[in-house]
Amino acid sequence: MRFYYKVWMLAAALAVGVGLAGCGASASTSSSPAASNSAVPASSRVQEEGVVEPVGRFTIEDVTKTPDTITFVSADIASEVKDGTVTARIYSYDAYEKADIDALKVGDKIRLHEEYMTGNQYAEVEVTSIEKNDPYHTVTINGGIEQEGGLDLILMDGSEYYRTITFNDYPVYYEVGETELSLADDVVLKDSSADPQADAVETTGAQAVAAAINADPDNWTVYNTTLVVQEGKIVEVHRIWVP
Repeated sequence: MRFYYKVWMLAAALAVGVGLAGCGASASTSSSPAASNSAVPASSRVQEEGVVEPVGRFTIEDVTKTPDTITFVSADIASEVKDGTVTARIYSYDAYEKADIDALKVGDKIRLHEEYMTGNQYAEVEVTSIEKNDPYHTVTINGGIEQEGGLDLILMDGSEYYRTITFNDYPVYYEVGETELSLADDVVLKDSSADPQADAVETTGAQAVAAAINADPDNWTVYNTTLVVQEGKIVEVHRIWVP
């Protein structure tokens, strides 16, 4: 599998999305004392003592215009490929430094994206309970995602970051934005969506990859699709099997 790593924080914290798929869910923003009453623009965030924030935040501009980087992004392919261009909805999920989560205590606050939020919003919840399951490297905050103001986290393999976790071990995705991306002339599709044990079938070249995407237009989702993007062009498409 031909993976690339970018030079900024996103790759370290979020590249795990290549192997993830599923039905995202999270606790909703509520009027409970543990949760804020409304979403707050992320641009207004200020690092505060006793407040834990996610890392690896990025924008559509980071994906499409940042030079000399190659970015892995989970995405819905939202249109057929026309004239070598496709519309994609880009998603991310919250990840936190392990040291911050290890130090978290009741009475602190944590900022997160909840279901249906976009990248420029977040909720801030007060921590009322923390449960750690060390053998499984998980942390349950405020009773977990099925509770108002709750959050579940899991330590990413080989890293110093926790990420959100929901049903079937998938992250809680939030939408970063929608953009048009062109296929690189030598784009490669690696499709292992046939079954759980399937080897990836490789298709190479913009015309052939466009034909493969257009032949199955409704089945390229954030839950099974990862795009590898370099300077606004898709250089690889990965699709995996999902139950």
